[in-house]
Amino acid sequence: MKKILTILFALMLIAGCSSANHYSSISDGNDVIFTGPNNVSFTKNDLYKSLKLSGTETIATDIIDNIALANESVNLEELEKEADDIIAQYKELGYEDYIIASYGSLDAYKKSYLSVLLEEELNKIYATENYDELLAEKKPVKLQMASFKSEEDAQKCIEDTNNGSTFDMAAANNNSQGTAESKIYTDDDTSYVYEVKEYINSTDTVGLSTIITHAATGTDSEGNTVDDNTYYVLNIESRNSEDFKDDLIEQFATNADQNTVREYFLKKNDIKFYDQDLYQQMTSKFEVLK
Repeated sequence: MKKILTILFALMLIAGCSSANHYSSISDGNDVIFTGPNNVSFTKNDLYKSLKLSGTETIATDIIDNIALANESVNLEELEKEADDIIAQYKELGYEDYIIASYGSLDAYKKSYLSVLLEEELNKIYATENYDELLAEKKPVKLQMASFKSEEDAQKCIEDTNNGSTFDMAAANNNSQGTAESKIYTDDDTSYVYEVKEYINSTDTVGLSTIITHAATGTDSEGNTVDDNTYYVLNIESRNSEDFKDDLIEQFATNADQNTVREYFLKKNDIKFYDQDLYQQMTSKFEVLK
């Protein structure tokens, strides 16, 4: 916690929460913050210069981390325990030297790991606070999907499900490609073929779909062009997002674009930079800071 507070103090020298639109230099820049070995002093100006050289990504990460720490829903003690547990596991597996060689120290690795955890927490907060907008944009549907290389297998899957089999077992027993696991479809997911997306978005049904054909061609061993179609069957479990809201927020958070999340919190907390160089550096990456 002490180290994190030190970072926060350092950032306060160059950034703040204000609607002001001006820049200023470090006041009392020659004030000594601490004295190291052989009486080598470290001043406010020294800290300021090192931060400016650290780069946009590092500065943004530190700011975002501290915004996360200031959020009452983030439990720092719990996150630190998770980081400590991971380090303990790695030490037990004999990876301590590797971590130290990669990060310089276990403390440096812990700080890096905590930063990842804090950004994950902010992603969840972002997904929760922007839930309605994300819902309208992504049009989520909870479903199972099975694919087959023959139309006969796809039809038999439908028949077996209608006769009492679970959809995943009916799919597996009829040569489905992969497992028909339950998942949340969103409109921006590019892993679904066009015909499947069209069916989901153009109907409002739940339960079993008709057979959805994705037409394609291939070549046989003699070089002849042959049909290589894939036949899909969907089991649409729910179109009501309230039925799977917790899982949906988790998915929104996991798939969130990191820069979008950062810009949201930078704007929400009205972060301004009071140094011209840093202002230009940060606004080149984050338009919302202008």
